[in-house]
Amino acid sequence: MTVILVLLCLAIAGRELYLAFERKRTPGAPEIADIRTQLRALKGTRDELEGFRASQRERLDRLTAEQDRDREALAETDGRIRSLITQINDRVLPDVSGRLKQQREAADEQRDAVARLAAEVAGLRAHLVGRLDQAAAASLGADPADLVAGALTVTPASARPSLTGPFERFAAQHGLRVELTDRDRYFLSGRSPRGLERDFTDLVAGLRDNCPEAAGTARTLLGALRDIERGGAQIGPFLIVRTPESLVCGVLPLAELRRPETARPLDDPSGAALRLHRLPEGRFCDLSAFSVWERSS
Repeated sequence: MTVILVLLCLAIAGRELYLAFERKRTPGAPEIADIRTQLRALKGTRDELEGFRASQRERLDRLTAEQDRDREALAETDGRIRSLITQINDRVLPDVSGRLKQQREAADEQRDAVARLAAEVAGLRAHLVGRLDQAAAASLGADPADLVAGALTVTPASARPSLTGPFERFAAQHGLRVELTDRDRYFLSGRSPRGLERDFTDLVAGLRDNCPEAAGTARTLLGALRDIERGGAQIGPFLIVRTPESLVCGVLPLAELRRPETARPLDDPSGAALRLHRLPEGRFCDLSAFSVWERSS
């Protein structure tokens, strides 16, 4: 019986030791509750973190979408700007450049016109001064200055510059000075019409005889008239007429030049050529088949 009690006591003591040992190994209820609280807190924090991450992800997606829209808008705007620049380069700039060029050309033409007008005014003034000097000298007993009419008509008009120089040099070789020009009309001074009539009659006779010496003073002018379609030159009574069919020259009587209807014979080159054909032989020469009027080399 004693042994049984001893064993029972040992069993009870062992159980107590075991329970005490288990109590030391396993946390108590407060500790478990604290751990559970912390776990719930961590779970809430994780949920908040997930929510924050989700909201940030949505915000990032919105920003990315806005950037894509902005990029598309910028690309569209850039395309419009490039298109506008292309239109400006292709349409506006050439038009503006053309207008500026026209304005510059118009300004240049105006300057040229002003320069020509100034030169003409200066020439008119010099001519007026010269005529007044002549009138003053004539009032003191000097011989009055002689003035003869001249003309130069050219068809086509673009060939006129090639004839102006030869015409004026031919006039100068016969002692005449250009006082004034008005389109195709010339006013020349320095020789009397009667003296010119004698000189040009001798010239026509030399041309008719195919005399190189006589043709020398007229060669350049006749050569220039050869290349025009229609026209002629007049210096006082001397007339050269070019038509598609012929080249003729002659010396008109001074009395005929005084008639108003024949004062400007070159207004009708064909009629003037017929009039020259009706002149006496000593006053007329047909140069159509002659070589004396060829240009000298």
